[in-house]
Amino acid sequence: MKNTIFILWMLLAVASQAADNKTLDTIYANEHMNMALFFPSKIKQGIVGNDNFAFTYNREKGQTLGLLKAVPGKDSNLLVITEDGSVYSFMVRYAREISYPNRFIGLEERIGSEDQGVGEDTQQERVAQTLVADSLVVPTISDLRFQNSCESLLQLPERKYSVNKKQGLSLAVTNMVYMDNEVYVQFEIDNHSGVRFDFGELELIKASGKKGRRASYQELELLPRYRHNVPTSIMHGQKSRLVYVYPKFHLDKEEKLKVNLSEAGTSRLVVLTFK
Repeated sequence: MKNTIFILWMLLAVASQAADNKTLDTIYANEHMNMALFFPSKIKQGIVGNDNFAFTYNREKGQTLGLLKAVPGKDSNLLVITEDGSVYSFMVRYAREISYPNRFIGLEERIGSEDQGVGEDTQQERVAQTLVADSLVVPTISDLRFQNSCESLLQLPERKYSVNKKQGLSLAVTNMVYMDNEVYVQFEIDNHSGVRFDFGELELIKASGKKGRRASYQELELLPRYRHNVPTSIMHGQKSRLVYVYPKFHLDKEEKLKVNLSEAGTSRLVVLTFK
């Protein structure tokens, strides 16, 4: 409840400040294309006002790229705070057709800073330092290899090893490929629950024995080396495909794989077991 009040307060404060300074630009989105937004600094937080809009970005590594999607509904607003402390605000609107699904956001489009008490010179200096630091970040060879392999896997025909549905959420393992010393597992999440699903955790577990016999039942979580295309939220009527890369593993005769998909901030949980 406190988090909800804080978010609403931030949205109202930013909207009020923006109204005093300039008219907010409008960004258009739909359910067929990703509207790609590139910010000058890595995204720290992104908030949309209505459930018919979804803004996703890489929360784990931090990236300057954010993706906006929408389904038909009322207009809303998008608030983005970047790691250099800059605050950006836009109106967002659904459009059936989008002529150019990319936009590069400039520093001049920010409406303020998180640290209103910090002088403008200090803010500009911190922005410059962040931009220099970001320009020196180079993806590792492993990251590039994983990324390219994950993109290739998403292009392959899906096999659907196993599917489980619960509370309007469908979780499936659609591909599993052994490559070099890793295992690439492709998951698919389909949301028909009527409300937005906020991605929490996805755990892959190696289980052995039977649950009724505590002495013999064991679980071992497999920790991924790389995650690809992980969403922050999935709106009703949409699906998301993502790939996790794990160290190479094998299953014994009595072992199975279990997947736990949980939602952030709720008790919704989908459990999928397969061999």
